Amino acid sequence: MTSMFSRVVQRLFPDFFRPVTPYGLLAPKHPHRRLLPHQVQGKRIFIVGDVHGCYDELLSLLEEADALLPTVQVVFVGDLLNKGPKNIACVELARKIGALCVRGNHDEVALSVLHKARRSGKPLPVHMAWLADLSSESEQWLLDLPYTIYFGERNALFVHAGLVPGVPLIQQLPEDMIHMRNVIRDETAGAYAGIRRASAGEAWATVWPGPVHVYFGHDARRKLQRERFATGLDTGCVYGGALSGVYLDDEAQTIYSVSPKEVYRQP
Repeated sequence: MTSMFSRVVQRLFPDFFRPVTPYGLLAPKHPHRRLLPHQVQGKRIFIVGDVHGCYDELLSLLEEADALLPTVQVVFVGDLLNKGPKNIACVELARKIGALCVRGNHDEVALSVLHKARRSGKPLPVHMAWLADLSSESEQWLLDLPYTIYFGERNALFVHAGLVPGVPLIQQLPEDMIHMRNVIRDETAGAYAGIRRASAGEAWATVWPGPVHVYFGHDARRKLQRERFATGLDTGCVYGGALSGVYLDDEAQTIYSVSPKEVYRQP
């Protein structure tokens, strides 16, 4: 009886049972998404690093890589928003072209700031005032972003920050998937733990064992990372570096890259 009652309550109040993200948002209904072959049949997959609102550079990159063609599926590794000059335009472009995106820490920050301002009735912070122009459709699109997208046909997975080796995907912590840079190993337990700092432990990508190849962003200080089973694409466009992307099916893994028009934010 208790079990039946619990199921009824969960159906009536599904949000009550959903976990909360590191920034106080309801977790996405589908935190881990699978991209099926028929969904991208006849299309190449182009993966883009952290955009951070750099719309002009994003458009230039997609044009340079011929990624605006209907035969291309664009995938962002998170942090589409925040810090740069044209955040709303980036989201609208992503939605217009049917792009996929995983959840980044700055995407969550933006939504958290917006929701807190609504609850409190206080104005948005000056540096986040652009959120007032975010449409309800774009807001929902961001709220629905998963933590990971897995494409089994190419044995590839997309995540914003990283994954802890040895931990099943369903048990990966949201905090790690949007924040981690390094891992430390507990030799007693024989297990890794994710950490934000790059000053301790070692880069998680260097010890990721595969065979799934992970494409990620977040770690602008290390810039382009190319490990056997992991590719890091955050090359720090908003900080004056570059915006980078790569085609999943390119055996040579040629990196497309464009320089920013200016330094939008100091590292």
